[in-house]
Amino acid sequence: MKRILLLIAAVFATSLQANTDVLSVDPVMLSGSAFSFENDAKRYPKQSQFSIVHSVLMSSESGRRLAVVTIENKASGSRILQADHIMALFADGRRVHPQSFDEGIKLDDGEKRSLTLSFGENEYPILAVYTSLDE
Repeated sequence: MKRILLLIAAVFATSLQANTDVLSVDPVMLSGSAFSFENDAKRYPKQSQFSIVHSVLMSSESGRRLAVVTIENKASGSRILQADHIMALFADGRRVHPQSFDEGIKLDDGEKRSLTLSFGENEYPILAVYTSLDE
């Protein structure tokens, strides 16, 4: 009987651990007001001709922060999208680039592409994801 209880406890603990890694879509703010956090560290996305057309923010109970973004190349020629072209604003005012891509992503002029970006683990949720054109 003791073994069965230990087995049940182990399965339950594993189940709780797994649930903290499940991603949920974060609620969307309907009012489009801009945030006015201080930017003392002077962190900005690298200048580019990329714009975020749409984004969906996601998180897990364990603090993983991701965003699915649709990026558009507004330049008149091909450009290479890199992680430092994109930035997330967190609810504590910090600004963070996504974890690096293995390589840059080539987008032709006017091309749109959806990507899932990881911003690591953070206690605070992401409020916005933006590029230099979206500021």
